[in-house]
Amino acid sequence: EDDTEEVAEIKAAHFEESMKYARRSVSDADIRKYQAFAQTLQQSRGFGSEFRFADRPAGTTAAASDPFTTSDNKEYDDLYS
Repeated sequence: EDDTEEVAEIKAAHFEESMKYARRSVSDADIRKYQAFAQTLQQSRGFGSEFRFADRPAGTTAAASDPFTTSDNKEYDDLYS
């Protein structure tokens, strides 16, 4: 006998039906608070982007030089040998 049980799936039609009865649960004031928080968080993310060691020229950035690439004129340092 085949004793496998059928697993119910939530489909798009279920969401569409539930949205008929949905109501707004967040006020405009709460949305403005979140937007102000998100903006503050976004601005604070750039805090360490200008960090450089003293031996690194000011014109080089992480985007300009990939720390994981090796050039032919440098000795390859193998961590495990």
